Amino acid sequence: MVRSSAHRIAKYDGKMVGDVVKNRFDALRDSMVAQETTQFGNLVTMEESVKTLLEGWGISVTLIPSYLAFARQCYRINRTHAGAIGVNEMCYAAEHWELRGLLLYYLQQVAFTAVGVDISSCT
Repeated sequence: MVRSSAHRIAKYDGKMVGDVVKNRFDALRDSMVAQETTQFGNLVTMEESVKTLLEGWGISVTLIPSYLAFARQCYRINRTHAGAIGVNEMCYAAEHWELRGLLLYYLQQVAFTAVGVDISSCT
């Protein structure tokens, strides 16, 4: 069944009442902060290990932020997709960064270091 735009607008308008949004944030705030605290710690640990690896290879300091951006992208993909879909998404991201001038070999190593996913089979 397709809902009318008037119905959708009324429903959206009801959600956007300040007290409703505030109450929802107040109720979930502690849980959200706890979840993000864990994720931020994991993200920092991953970034530090990738950066150490890149510096060990002698990657230019001007390219390290791009490789770290790819690592964060792999981290995000790994949190939302699993299996073949996750690998395919990371392959697509690696291809995107390769077109920007990064080397595929290093991108593959970064993906494995960041999230433990082997994307060497990407074509």
